[in-house]
Amino acid sequence: MTAGEGVPYSYLTTSGLSLDEAFERWRTLLAPMYAVSPTTPSAPLPFGANITYQIGDLVTQRSLLSTQRLQRDRKRVEAGPDHYMVQLYRSGRFQGTVAGKGVSASAGTVTLIGRRNLLDGMLDRADVVGIAVPCARLHGLPLKERGLLFDAARNRLLAARISDIYRRLPTIRADEAPALADEFVAFLHRLLDGSRAIDVLDGRELDGGLMALARMIVQANLSRPDLSPEFIAGQMQVSRATLYRLFEPEGGVMHFVRGERLRAVRDALADPMETRTLNRLSEVFAFSSSSQLSRSFRDRYGVPPQAWRAERRVVQRVSGQGSPQNVWKWLREA
Repeated sequence: MTAGEGVPYSYLTTSGLSLDEAFERWRTLLAPMYAVSPTTPSAPLPFGANITYQIGDLVTQRSLLSTQRLQRDRKRVEAGPDHYMVQLYRSGRFQGTVAGKGVSASAGTVTLIGRRNLLDGMLDRADVVGIAVPCARLHGLPLKERGLLFDAARNRLLAARISDIYRRLPTIRADEAPALADEFVAFLHRLLDGSRAIDVLDGRELDGGLMALARMIVQANLSRPDLSPEFIAGQMQVSRATLYRLFEPEGGVMHFVRGERLRAVRDALADPMETRTLNRLSEVFAFSSSSQLSRSFRDRYGVPPQAWRAERRVVQRVSGQGSPQNVWKWLREA
């Protein structure tokens, strides 16, 4: 796959700007949905960074936000698009009210919030990934009867799915995006329709089947140096013999694990918001050294990781769309 085949995206950062300029740029980006302000009159002005991808009729975004207050009033509610945001807090915390209900979300929490709801809350240095889904795509689900948070089983599955989708977005092809959107919507229907989600309540991976469960466990634990057949089998509660048979078509358990680690590094290097060095990525994804990572990456993808990152940056400078208007045009049309 070449670097120029990705899905369209919009990227905005306030890095390098003065405090006043950073606040104005950030306030303008969020203005259609939120009024942005400091948490107290004497607190620092808010700032942040945002990347938004359009996948079919869904919109996926990641935001890095300084500590700040967000408010959505009646005017913004009435002018806003009719969709739900399924949002994972990778770090940080949100504390406030949505539609008059108190909600607290910390690292690892997934929230489900309608964009036609009033909102007033405080964000504490948060890194969030959200997927905006048009209400028409969720027709038939009892969304108004349920809360803003999920039970532990559904939260775990949603967090893993959202993380996996975001990780893949910098490198998937544009023609793959509609299928990815359909897949996520179907996942939500299975997850949120109580009559079809018995496997979740029983502790089974939602999509059913041992391989789906194994993939989820591997992808959620790529940073563990002890991600071994013994660990995976123990998490799945199956024998090692069963695990080995399961992964025979993949070339073996550890061959699959190494491939997933290299794919995670590739996707991270293609992410405009990723600033970690190759040394740091080798540590995060449990390679013995950056040189081992470089050799493995070159063997797998045909180019050194530094060359892959540089190629992506060139394409992003040429084709990236960084204006707030593009972001909100997508959201309004979703």
